[in-house]
Amino acid sequence: MNKKRILKKDTMWIYGKHATKAALLNPKREILKFILLESNKNFFQEISGTSKNTNIPSPEFVDKNYFQTLFGKEATHQGCAVLVKKLEEIFLEELLRNKNDNRPFIFLDQVADPQNIGSILRAAAVFGARAVVITEDHSPEITPALAKAASGALESIPIIRVINLVHSINILKKHGFWSVGLDERSEKKLDEVDLREKFVFIIGNEGSGLRRLSKEACDFIVQLPGPGIFTTLNAAQAATVTLYESSKQRMKGN
Repeated sequence: MNKKRILKKDTMWIYGKHATKAALLNPKREILKFILLESNKNFFQEISGTSKNTNIPSPEFVDKNYFQTLFGKEATHQGCAVLVKKLEEIFLEELLRNKNDNRPFIFLDQVADPQNIGSILRAAAVFGARAVVITEDHSPEITPALAKAASGALESIPIIRVINLVHSINILKKHGFWSVGLDERSEKKLDEVDLREKFVFIIGNEGSGLRRLSKEACDFIVQLPGPGIFTTLNAAQAATVTLYESSKQRMKGN
């Protein structure tokens, strides 16, 4: 088992209504500060009536300039934000203790765009993935922008950082998982694979795609189904289609 990493900074801001609400409703999340625009009083009343998190501080009402100072003029903060402690880090081995959980994993091979990773977390929450696994190097930190793009999914889908992606894929394979890599040049289509078993899906970055060693660790290399007129999708779109197909097949198999 890996030792817990020492985080450079153990707090972060989360902004935007969906992301803020999810953080406030998460009993595992420690809330240090809660700020709102005066016009968002109803938002606080809605949260306080449903949250199981008993340690929510009273909101501090601030003006728009305060939000702009914290997040910049371009941030879509929607007039609400929380300063939180980061969730305790989870390691791959911890999730594998539950041998009855057959939900898929998403592995990201050096995907560097935080917006993409946030969107992938959101798709993972919608279609029932178990975790999103990223590399220590060439992957972004969890930022307010990433949390906003995840639209609350950061509270329910673990992000696991690993040093060696291929080693981690092989750990999952030893636990009965099949590995599927996405490559638009493959002749095999995703929907030609029976996805009702335990799977890990590996998605590369938009520039170079999957690295050679990552490909070699895959049991299947597939492209997404379609007419083939235009084949390029970003990592978030590819993950969404993949998880949808996996979810569809698993539901039909029940």
